[in-house]
Parts: sequence; structure tokens; C-alpha cells
Amino acid sequence: MYLIRFVLITILLLPAIVFITTAQDPETVAFNQQLTFTCDNNFLLFNGEDGYYTSGLFVRYDRLRNKPSPNVVKQVFSYELAQQIYTAHSRKILPNPTQQFPGGLDEIDRPIAGYLYVKASLSSVFKNSKLLAVGLSVGSIGNNSFGRESYAFWHRVIGVKEHWNWVWDYQVEDSWGANVHGTFAAPLLNKTKHFQITPISKATVGTSFTDFTQAVMLQYGKLLSIAGSSYWNTRLAASPNAESSRTELFVYYKPALSYQLYNATIEGGRFNEIQQGIIAAPEPLVLAHEFGVRFSTSRYCLAYQLVLQSKEAKSQFRTHAYGSLVVACRFGSQNKR
Repeated sequence: MYLIRFVLITILLLPAIVFITTAQDPETVAFNQQLTFTCDNNFLLFNGEDGYYTSGLFVRYDRLRNKPSPNVVKQVFSYELAQQIYTAHSRKILPNPTQQFPGGLDEIDRPIAGYLYVKASLSSVFKNSKLLAVGLSVGSIGNNSFGRESYAFWHRVIGVKEHWNWVWDYQVEDSWGANVHGTFAAPLLNKTKHFQITPISKATVGTSFTDFTQAVMLQYGKLLSIAGSSYWNTRLAASPNAESSRTELFVYYKPALSYQLYNATIEGGRFNEIQQGIIAAPEPLVLAHEFGVRFSTSRYCLAYQLVLQSKEAKSQFRTHAYGSLVVACRFGSQNKR
């Protein structure tokens, strides 16, 4: 059912793709900066569900480094501001059960948490077509994340009544944390323009999250290299090149297995001696299946993703799914050809 929705939503995006294509610059232009907006939400599945990882909002700014390091083809500085919101299996939980709706603390099967953070990172594409990204993030769970306020605002917008928001009285306690992030990707097929296999290794180590992920991405369509692909936020250049004017359009499938050692949105703050909110034990292994479609011109990018995920917390009643919409615009042209 989720895959059918993914196909239908992809078809609905076609008019936007046609519009972006017709709005393309008449000349080959290179842009050295990019602004990206990403929205993760159950709402993007159009199935009426609202729970677990219920919302994520990301604003990201990328800027090309003018003089990359030796043996490096391209380097991109990135700065991100984001908020993620996690709730129980359903928004319709009452303090006491009724014949129509479940109720009580036992229904809060996943800890309630918001996470607000800022992140700075540097992505480097080497001459051997391998990518390494390293970053540092600082953020907070609890009241400092403004998760409750964002959750209540969004529900007012869509007409959900305030009395469902009582579960936020039991959100995880306030806690600040810092994390170091690393990503390494190495495409296996260097000369293909239509099919690619890319193993991806990720690691996060810090006081809010510690986890390790191994994934492999299968892409099919009209592809660009890892040094010029919108997927890797590397479609930036100081001057026009062979890939500057090419359109990128592909579908992909990315299975990923994560090993969780620590997750503050589930376990609470690492240094909080007393946890007043509801907390739980994380599932050590989390399996995710990501299906996506991505379209990019020299200036614009539009993408939609569907993520199917196993339980993050041992207490969760069921698995989870959500959709993700990505819109990006590049600017700061250096010259034209």
C-alpha cells in the first residue's frame, strides 16, 4: 500500500517537474550556493496516521569551497537548522480510555520528545570518486526543543483539538548535547550514467546520539557523478562544466541497518540523574527501507522519499512509515557559458 502511494505521489509531481524544466536557465550557469528545505511528516503519506517520528523540518545552506584541499575535486561547507518531533503511536490518546479511543500512560509506547539542533559539516569528494563528510551538531531535547509548541501549532492548523496534547506533559527532560557525524560513500560503478550502486557508511558519536549505519543505495535513471549530484548536495561549481547543464532524474532504493548505542529522544539525556518524563530502552538494530525519486536542473531540485522503518524503541507497538519532501534552489552564479 505504501509503495502504491509512493508511485501515485511521484506521478503527481510530474507537473512540477515540467514547470521547473521550462524555467531552466537558457545558458549553462554554475552556482556556488544552495538553500534546501526538507519536510518529513506522516502527513505526506496521506493515510491519516500521525505518530512516532511525526515531523521533521530542516533548513540547510550549502556553499562551495573556492580552493579545495589537494587530491580533492570538490568541497562543500554546510550549515543546518532542524527540528524533529517524536510521539506515541497515535495522536488520539486520552488520559483515560473510552469506548471510542484508547487512553492512559500505557498507550504512550514511544517516549515523547522534540529535538532542536544546529549542525555544521564539510563534504569532500576525492579524485577517486569517494565522498567523506564530517560534521558537528549541538542541540537539545525537552522543553528547549519547542517540540510541544510546534506540535500544537501544526495540529491547530489542520483542525486537531488541544485536548490530545496532554501526552507532552510526559516528554523527556531537558538536555543539551553535542555529536560528531561522519559519512563515507564509494560508488562501485564509476562510468555508468544510468545505474549506480553506492555503499554508504555513517557514524554518529556524542552525548545525544551514538549509532552506526550501513546502507547501500541503488539508483536508476539519468545520473550525475557523486561530485555533481543533488543527492549529495554537491551540485555546486565555480564555473560551468560538463555536468552543469545536465538534468538529473532518477529513482532509488536504499536499505539501511543501524546499530543504536544511545538515543536521547528515547532514553532521555545522558547526564540527567532523574528522568521525570516517560523513557524507554532503544532497539539495538533498526532496519529502514527508503524509496525515492529526485529531479534536478542546474538551479532547482525537487525530491520525494518514502521511509519504512522498524521499531526504534522496544516499547513501540508497531513499525513506522513517513514521507519526505525536498525542495532546493541554487544561486550565487560565478559566470556563464
